[in-house]
This record gives sequence, structure tokens and C-alpha cells, in this order.
Amino acid sequence: MVGEAVSIAMQLQLGVLVSRDKMVGEAVSIAMQLQLGVLVSHLASCQAYPRVVEVCLAAATKRDPSQLAMHYYNSGENSEDSAGLSAFLARADCYKHCTAMLHTLLQAGSAPPTSPNVPTSPGPPPPPSPAILPPDQATIWAEQVFQLILSSSDQLLHVTLYQWLIENKYIDKLLNIKSPHIEDFLKRGTVQHPETLAMFDLLWKYYEKTSQYVPAARILAKLADRHSTELSLAGRVQYLSRAIMCVKSSEGGSANRAAGELLHHLEEKMEVARVQLQVLEAVSGKPEADGQVGRLNSDLLDITTLYQDWAEPYQLWECKLAILQCAGHPDQPLVNTIWTNIIDQQENSATLNKVLVLSNKMEILGKQYATSSKYFPLELIVRQLEVVSCRERGEAGWVPSCLQTTGVSLPRLLDVYNRLYTTKDSIWLTLGDSLHILKVLCSLLQLFATDPSLVSPGERRQFMVVCQDAVSTYLGELYQKQTQETSGLVARFRDIQARLDRM
Repeated sequence: MVGEAVSIAMQLQLGVLVSRDKMVGEAVSIAMQLQLGVLVSHLASCQAYPRVVEVCLAAATKRDPSQLAMHYYNSGENSEDSAGLSAFLARADCYKHCTAMLHTLLQAGSAPPTSPNVPTSPGPPPPPSPAILPPDQATIWAEQVFQLILSSSDQLLHVTLYQWLIENKYIDKLLNIKSPHIEDFLKRGTVQHPETLAMFDLLWKYYEKTSQYVPAARILAKLADRHSTELSLAGRVQYLSRAIMCVKSSEGGSANRAAGELLHHLEEKMEVARVQLQVLEAVSGKPEADGQVGRLNSDLLDITTLYQDWAEPYQLWECKLAILQCAGHPDQPLVNTIWTNIIDQQENSATLNKVLVLSNKMEILGKQYATSSKYFPLELIVRQLEVVSCRERGEAGWVPSCLQTTGVSLPRLLDVYNRLYTTKDSIWLTLGDSLHILKVLCSLLQLFATDPSLVSPGERRQFMVVCQDAVSTYLGELYQKQTQETSGLVARFRDIQARLDRM
């Protein structure tokens, strides 16, 4: 019987018989008497790899002629269907030879070329062993076997192949398959294993690969939203980001009504998720929040929860500001309180150069909020920063320079500083420098006098007139004081005045 199997294996490989189907049938008949694995082994030893697939498919059909396994699979693999289960296992026993052979070929294809052995005796080298396939030939055979399996109409063989590809981490191979069965397989996997992310990840990647961008985005959005301790907040943000990218890539993009609504929903989610990331970063170093940090990773929280459960109890001032902006809730007294606390917090936390610490923080926050006066109360911020500057004897002009880098214009700064000067606030005298704001104004005006291009051409002439009037006012008041310090300021303002007159 074994000899007959070898003979048929050889004939199948060499193609000497007229009727290949007849020979496959005879091989299957032998396989039913002998173990299928023995025939497969003989076929593989003859490098009749495509014939292995044919014989295994025929054997599966012979073992399950009534398609009970397919009914069992389509019915959700009901454990009470003993006949269906038995047929399913019988078919699986046939299919395993196909995937085992594919595994062997892929392994051989990726093996490094072997070095020639040192001959033990003189003469020509011995012929290579037929059992050892060259990597390039193994790769060709593997691809042929792979395509032969895919061309089969046997859905359960497809299912076996897909599952094997996943288990062996051939994900790219899986996602490149074009078959009517793969989408059903992946969707079935998400239903059978809703608690794990793996099948959901494969499904959205498959949709993205096949340009089904909106379905991909919907799965990504669900993944970002699902409660899970396996997924970090950063991972959720990545899912949302990918979902937004998918919707924008879809046909018609945001112009499509359904896609447009989905995009709007995703972008709102992303705004809140970014605030949640900020909250997570802010509380990560706080011992009192250690037991609660897990909540920020296991779910996407709403903006109210972030404020009430995190920003308020832990006094996260920057997070409070981000939440107000995200919610579109410009409560001005609260915004003012937040900014006062942000500046106080930065000043108190710095042990050496408070001015540098504040300058760096204002550049970061200013770029985020300076375009909206609702969340960036410029007059309050300028006064607070100048109080610190005066107290620390900082260099005059660092505050307006810092604010300019955030996008605040020179005319707007001059207007704010001029009003701050005209209020005649006693705090500057209390801090030991009654001329502090005038020094800053001098520095600010000198910037424009030195480089008029800092102001746009459309505003430049009008601003020059405003500057000339302001310099005249400041000089008039300085003339009345007549001290050594005021004399130095008078000289600087006169120089500015002369430059402005020459423009």
C-alpha cells in the first residue's frame, strides 16, 4: 500500500497520467485506507506541493460529502450539533496538512543560504540533498500553494488559512488577500471575541486597505471609545486620529453628509481626548491621584467629568483653561482667576530664574490662546507678568518681546501698556520702581523706531502718529520729575522721537 502511494505520488508530480482527476481520486482512496499524512509526506518528498492541496481538498470532500461542516460553521458552531462538529473536525484534519506544508515552504524560503561543507575526500562535490529546497525555489512553491488555496471554492479551507496566517503573524499577507470570504471571517471574529482588540484591528485595517474608509473610521471610533484596561489613552488618541484621516480620505470626504457628520463627531471627540491627555500628564506625578490615574486610560471621559473629577479637585489650572476653551465656555471672572493662578504657580515653582521660566511658559500658552481674547485676557496677563518682572528686577521689554512671539501685535501691546501706565497704579512704587512701566514703554517704542517693518504697512503710518503722541506725553511727564533716572529715560525718548520724525 505504501509503495502504491509512492508510485501515485511520483506520477502525480510527473504528470504522466492522462487523467489527473482520476489519479487524485485514486490517491484519496488510498489515503482513506492509509493515513492521509503518509500520502502527503510522499507527495511533498516528490515536491508535488500543489498536488497536496488537491488531495487534501478531495479528502475533505470525501469525509464530509453532505457539507455538514459548512452548516455547522454558518450556524455559529453550535456544540449540540455533534454530526456537524465531527464533520468540521474531519475537514480540519485534512486542511492542517496544507497549512503545515505552507509553513515548511515559507520557513525554507526565509532560511539563509547554507555554506558549502569542506569535502571529506578528493573529487567532485556530492549532489545536493533533494530534501533541502533552495530558498528561492521554496519561495516560488510557497506562493503557488498559497494562490492555489485562495483559488479554492472551499470556504472552510479559506477560514483555516486566514486563522493560520493570524496565528503565525503573517498579517500583511492576510490583508493583501482579495477574497469574498475574508470580510465575513474578520467580522465573525469580532463577534466571537468582542473582548479582544486583535480582530477589530484587523477588520479596520482590511477596510482601510480596500479603500472602505468610512467603515474603517467607524470601527476605529468604537475602539477609541470602548472601556478597556489593555488600551492606553495615547492609543485611543491614535485610533481617533486614524479615524479622522480615514473619513477625510473617503470618496467625497467631508462633503458627503454622513461622512461629514462622522468627521464632526470625531473631531469633537479628539478635542476632548487631547484635554484628557493634558489632564493625565498633569496628575501623573501627583501621589494623591495614583489610585485614580487608571480611569484616564481605560475610558474616554466627557469634558464635565474631566473638570469636576480632575481639574477642580487637583487645581489643574492649565487644564481648566483648556476645558473652558474646549467647551466654548468663556467665563471671564473664572478665566482671569485661572491666569492669575497659572502665573503665580510658575513664579512660585521657579527657584532660580523666575523670568525665564515665566517667559517659556507664556510662549507655549500664548501660541495656544493668544488669538482669542476670551481665553487670553491680555491686560490682566501683562500686569501680572510686569509685577513679577518688577519684583525680580527683570530686563525691561522681555514681556512684550515674549508676547510678540505668540502673535500679539505691537499696536495692541502699546495700547495695553499705555492704559496700564495711565492708571497710575501704586503697585510699581510699592515694588520699588515707579518708572517700571515707562521703561517698558520706552523699550517697546524703541523696537518700532529701530524696525518699522514690525508693523504691517497698512497700520504703520497711523501707528507712527500714535507713537509720536505717546512719546510727547511721556516726555511731558518726565520733565516734571527731574531725577538722574528720569534724565536717562528723557534722552532715550528724545532719540525715539527723532527717529519717528525721520520716518
